[in-house]
Amino acid sequence: MNELNYEGKIFKTNNYGSLIVTKYINGSKVHIKFIDTGYETVVDMGQIKKGNVKDRLVATVWGVGILGDESACVNGITLKEYMLWGSMLKRCYDDKYHSKHPTYKDCYVSEKFKYYPYFKNWCSEQIGFNQIGWDLDKDILVRGNKSYSEDTCVFVPQEINKLLNRQDKNQDKYPIGVYYDSRENNFQSKIHNGKKQVRIGRFSTAEDAFQAYKQVKEGRIKLLADKYRWQIDTRVYEALMGYQVESQINFRNISPNTKVIEK
Repeated sequence: MNELNYEGKIFKTNNYGSLIVTKYINGSKVHIKFIDTGYETVVDMGQIKKGNVKDRLVATVWGVGILGDESACVNGITLKEYMLWGSMLKRCYDDKYHSKHPTYKDCYVSEKFKYYPYFKNWCSEQIGFNQIGWDLDKDILVRGNKSYSEDTCVFVPQEINKLLNRQDKNQDKYPIGVYYDSRENNFQSKIHNGKKQVRIGRFSTAEDAFQAYKQVKEGRIKLLADKYRWQIDTRVYEALMGYQVESQINFRNISPNTKVIEK
C-alpha cells in the first residue's frame, strides 16, 4: 500500500496510545498526530507499523516531566540543563530520595518547569547559569519556599548556597548554631567556615549563644553578598542583605537535659 493511502488511518503504539496519520510527506515519511496529547511529528512508516513511535508530550521523567522535542544530549554529552531538570524532578518526586532527604518531601515543580523545553530556555536567560560551581536555588528569594518555579528559582554560587542550607544535627533540641556542653555546664555557639566548625564562644544561656551565632552568621552572609554583588541577580543580593537568622526553638522550653555536643 502506498504511504499516501495511510492518511487518516489510526495506529496503536507500544507505549503511547494511538496516533493518526495526517499527511503523506515523501517516500516512507508521514506526518502523524497522537490522539491523546495532540503531539505531532514526522516519522518513518516502518516505525509506525512496529509501534515504536514515541509521544514526546507524555510525562515520562519521574512521572511528571515532559521532554518535548528538546534533546537531552549533544554529541553524546548530557546537557547541563537536562541534568538540572532531572535532579530537580527527582528531589520532588522520588520516594527513595525522600527517605534520605525528608526536607524535600513536600516540594513540587511548577507546571511550566515540568516541560523540559521551557526549563531549558529559562536557564539560558538566567544570571549565573553558565557559571561553574553555581547551584539552582529555590528558597533564597522566598524563605521556606517548597516550589521550584520560574518565579522562585535563581542561580547562586555554591559558597552562598552551602552557607544558607547548612543544617545542624541537634537543631530539633537547641536553636541553630547552639550546643550544650555538659562538662562545662554551659552553651556554645559554632559556625561552619566552609571547612570545619569554628566556636564563636561559650554562654550561660542558649539565647545568648544563639544571638552570638545570629550576629556572626548574618555578618558572613552580608560579606558574601558584597563579594558576589556584581555577579548575582540583584534580587539575590537584596535577599541576602536582608537575611535574618531565625530560631525555631522556644527558649523557655530549653533545658540542658539532653547533653549533646557536635564534634
